[in-house]
Amino acid sequence: MIPKEKAIELVDRFKIGDVVVEKGGANQIVNINAYAKLFALRAVDEILTIGCIEVPYWQEVKKEIELL
Repeated sequence: MIPKEKAIELVDRFKIGDVVVEKGGANQIVNINAYAKLFALRAVDEILTIGCIEVPYWQEVKKEIELL
């Protein structure tokens, strides 16, 4: 799988759907895409921290997540 495909797959795995929160008497939809990207980036950082043998691949995946 190329890094861009992996980046999309990871972000999609962290999407949980729209979340509506009540704020000051009005409902507000939280941007789940932004959180999904953040969680995917944290997952890749963890992979890089543990010393995976495919470091260049995961660094490229991280760049692709940032571009989404």
